Amino acid sequence: MQFVTHDPDIPDALLQAHEEGRVVFFCALCDVQVDRFRHGRVLLASQLIAFFRVDRPWTEQHLLPLFGWSNPIEAKAAWEGFLWSPRLYQPLLTAFKPQFLDSANHYADLGEHRQQFATFLTYAALEPADGYTADEFRSAISALPQEGLEKSAQALSQAVESAADQSEDYWENRARPFWQQIWPKSRELATPRIAESLIRLVIAARGKFPAALAAVQDWLQPIEYPDYVVHLLNESGLCRRFPTEVLLLLDAVIADQPRVPHELKQCLDQIMEAAPNLAQDVSYLRLREYSRKF
Repeated sequence: MQFVTHDPDIPDALLQAHEEGRVVFFCALCDVQVDRFRHGRVLLASQLIAFFRVDRPWTEQHLLPLFGWSNPIEAKAAWEGFLWSPRLYQPLLTAFKPQFLDSANHYADLGEHRQQFATFLTYAALEPADGYTADEFRSAISALPQEGLEKSAQALSQAVESAADQSEDYWENRARPFWQQIWPKSRELATPRIAESLIRLVIAARGKFPAALAAVQDWLQPIEYPDYVVHLLNESGLCRRFPTEVLLLLDAVIADQPRVPHELKQCLDQIMEAAPNLAQDVSYLRLREYSRKF
């Protein structure tokens, strides 16, 4: 799935069709009274941004109404087409704002594309969006069920990870405001899958690790398979850079899982090298004993 903020290329066939005046044909496809044209409407929706750029008035009159949930069957078909390859295009986000935000209330109706919607919604909320408020995005994200929230948390962590060398700035300017202003506040929504995504987020935040951990720590809990996140910690250099905070993170996510992470001992060794004063810390002693026991 690709998310971009710049304009995608307009298919040549669409430009040619528009120039040759085949708009009447497209209008016929948009007639919701004709069920057999629904597959055609799915294809039109898959090129929504291109149509919007070629002929915005026509698109607003004929295509955008298909995304509204007053007709659930047509809305599901339209979103299916668009979510094949969703892109962030600011003018379109502004134009179909009501349909877009309301779709969070119809998450289950999106069928096999529902997770793509949760991801797309999260990326839209992370970007500066004209005409949208943090409260509106918060209401939409809060309307997602558990699966949608888990996908949203995953998208959030992937966004920070994708920022690479700019991850600290991305955390500070995009992810942190999202977490503080948009993410739901009820801890009852916390799940191990959300916790795993948040662990990856704070590791990806690099130099902002302590601040990121402090922001999300109430949502952390033991995860079933901590091997990969312990590997990320071991490779990141954070154990030596922020030993106290890393110990706090490890203590939160490692309980008595049957399989001890292979690199846990290396992380604990690095913590001890950086902060020998933690040798008698209760959390350190528990994790050290756990690593030896298994």
